[in-house]
Amino acid sequence: MVKPSHTFTFFSVLLVMLLVLSLTFPKDGIELSKDVTLLFPEFNSWLAAGIKKQPKNDSVLNLVDNDLSIIEEDTMKYVESEMVDSSVFEFKPRAIMTDSIRQPLELPSSGLACLEGLFQALTNPDELKRIVRIMHYGDSQIETDRITGYLRYKLQQQFGGSGPGLIPAKTAYDYTSPCKVVNFGDWKRYTIFPKIDTAVGHSRYGVLAAFSMFGPLRPKKVETPQVVPDSVAFEDSILVMNKLAESIQPEEPKQVHTGVVQFIPSSVSRSNVKTIKKCRLIYGNTDQECDVQVFDGDNLLFTDNLKPSEFYTTRLWNFSETPANLKIEFSSTQSPEIYGFAMDGLSGIAVDNIALRGCSGTIFTKMNGKMLAQMYNEFNVKCLILQFGGNAVPSLNPDNVGNFVSAFASQIRYIKKLCPKMSIIVVGPADMSKKVQDQYETYEVLPILVEKMKASALNNGCAFWDMYAAMGGKNTMPDWVYHEPALAEKDFVHFTPNGANVMARMLYSAIIARYNQFIKK
Repeated sequence: MVKPSHTFTFFSVLLVMLLVLSLTFPKDGIELSKDVTLLFPEFNSWLAAGIKKQPKNDSVLNLVDNDLSIIEEDTMKYVESEMVDSSVFEFKPRAIMTDSIRQPLELPSSGLACLEGLFQALTNPDELKRIVRIMHYGDSQIETDRITGYLRYKLQQQFGGSGPGLIPAKTAYDYTSPCKVVNFGDWKRYTIFPKIDTAVGHSRYGVLAAFSMFGPLRPKKVETPQVVPDSVAFEDSILVMNKLAESIQPEEPKQVHTGVVQFIPSSVSRSNVKTIKKCRLIYGNTDQECDVQVFDGDNLLFTDNLKPSEFYTTRLWNFSETPANLKIEFSSTQSPEIYGFAMDGLSGIAVDNIALRGCSGTIFTKMNGKMLAQMYNEFNVKCLILQFGGNAVPSLNPDNVGNFVSAFASQIRYIKKLCPKMSIIVVGPADMSKKVQDQYETYEVLPILVEKMKASALNNGCAFWDMYAAMGGKNTMPDWVYHEPALAEKDFVHFTPNGANVMARMLYSAIIARYNQFIKK
């Protein structure tokens, strides 16, 4: 039997052995390989419980606290602006008040010319009548409308507009913002990343980098013509053709596929997102008609028929009042590829949240350029915000970071070739921490990546906003994690909703400061 004295002796010996190890183990550890180092806690570190919290960056956090209080007080009721008829009234844009600029929007050598496409549209009532569109692409840092939601809210306050913008027919994850999407039927989603389904057979994924279907993929065309050889006599050819006719069986009725997509307003979204005046369906790659019914709950609003389209086309439905429960039912022998629904106001500005979890931003060159260019132009997209880089950090080092930056730069050049007048704002990654012994430290490659991305963006005629610097720079992520209330998650990578709003407020102010410079000039 094990006596209490035996247990006490065992743990005492064990503690003595651990103490000896902590006093004698090399401080820098024992390198087992290039990537693996064996470490052992020092004796002094045992005296402190839990993970060390680095000293707070008070200068940054004081400003953050101020931002949070302002955001909470910012409860102005949303009203959709009436656009001025420029043929009757003289229109003069006004400067917009901003906060103090903590981190400016940096410009290339050409200056404000890189933002001219966006700012000219925002100062043109005729452009705003047909909706000026900004598409915010990013990785998981912008999921659930983080950052985008606040930008949309403030911009629509200033320039009019409403609605959540572009929404897919099927979401990758169970998002609740900017609106919840519920599917009924055999819906499948096909994406350009991380792995392409070879059965798709094309690169036409649309501006959301994904499309959805409520039935099987369209079969690939395989033609096998029946040809009678010249050497066959006329009488024999008649016999051959008769046998072919006898072998043809009556065509079986094609299966009808159905699908329903329902859009539920988010309970946490602002009122501007919940105000929808029109819905524009984008679909294509089908040679069959598709019946559509649009409902508000059980109330039928529209009965429609989608015509075949080999490339892509759109169908527009206008609403006299915002549907409380928008539901769209599809029925066809062949599902079209559905590239998304643009749910907007009648005029003003639209801001789309295009969150691509796990994406590094190097996807545009894989997609059909003709389709991208046509969609960007048709939907009056005047600006792309490209917020990437974070997903690449864990796999990068100072030796290979240049390869990623070169690949990202090629995406910018590709987009600019498709739409030369469109403005592009590149947003660098936020601070990211990894655990080093008993505390969290910034990834070594992150500051290098930010500087290289900045140089590349500016050299390619884009504006650049340094999110890493806006947070406070190196080793500031723990300050955001341990802040009250928390501004970042305990993965030391992603922002909380509060932190995302603070970051969005800084980005918005940086953009509007440049807008004010533009209209003054």
